[in-house]
Amino acid sequence: MDITEQLINGTVRIEAKNGNKTSIGTGFYFTFSKKVGPDSITIPAIITNKHVVNGFKNIKLFFKQRVNNQPDYNNPLTINIVNDTNTVVQHPNNKIDLVAIPIASILTELNKNKVDLFYISADKKLIPNDSIQKQELKSIEDVIMIGYPSGLWDTKNNLPIVRKGITATTPYFDYNGKREFLVDIAAFAGSSGSPIFVNRDMYVDKQRNVGVLKPQLFLLGILYGGPLYTVDGKLEMSNFNEPNPNFKSRIPMNLGYVIKASELLGFESILFNEK
Repeated sequence: MDITEQLINGTVRIEAKNGNKTSIGTGFYFTFSKKVGPDSITIPAIITNKHVVNGFKNIKLFFKQRVNNQPDYNNPLTINIVNDTNTVVQHPNNKIDLVAIPIASILTELNKNKVDLFYISADKKLIPNDSIQKQELKSIEDVIMIGYPSGLWDTKNNLPIVRKGITATTPYFDYNGKREFLVDIAAFAGSSGSPIFVNRDMYVDKQRNVGVLKPQLFLLGILYGGPLYTVDGKLEMSNFNEPNPNFKSRIPMNLGYVIKASELLGFESILFNEK
């Protein structure tokens, strides 16, 4: 399977509901792992933003089934879970807008019914630290974002929407002192929780070597919001999903705030019960 096909099989549409109130966002698969002696403990999870699910009682996840070792694009499998501390893990830093939804129990229950899910999961091997980023990445890089902007998706094939942009700030610097960077990309409600990747085959590296044939895939971060202009010229930050009766009077700047992917590692202490 080509890397681009793998990427579009790495996200999950999320619909969180509380009565008549609905939040639509993006989740993506991420596998946490820990070495214990010669073995590794793995915890598969779905990552999204806190604001996508917090405050909502029920969460619907849209999966793909595996049929003959291939993804079944025609029949989405929806699983409903109750939003509580047993199903949704909050990031240990209250200021980081991320949650993890472990799915091992879902996989186990489906397996009992001989149902297998098809998904491609990211892991920490795809996360470049700041040193690697400074060595490998330029200040301005092409990036792709995969998700469900404004709730849009390919309903027939249960597939997300892919958007392309560039890094708007240097990814290995902390924007305004936070573990974040900006992307120049069209982002709307539903894009919250979308993974941001650098995916390149042939490129010019920082030493100006032309036509470098070294495929690279980096998970740079997770989109969580962006700046908006109001009709009276004020600049506001929005997480896109927030309820606001005056949203139509606010204009997106096509910039997105991205949490650095390294912040995902903060979940490890909770998921592996480390003290």
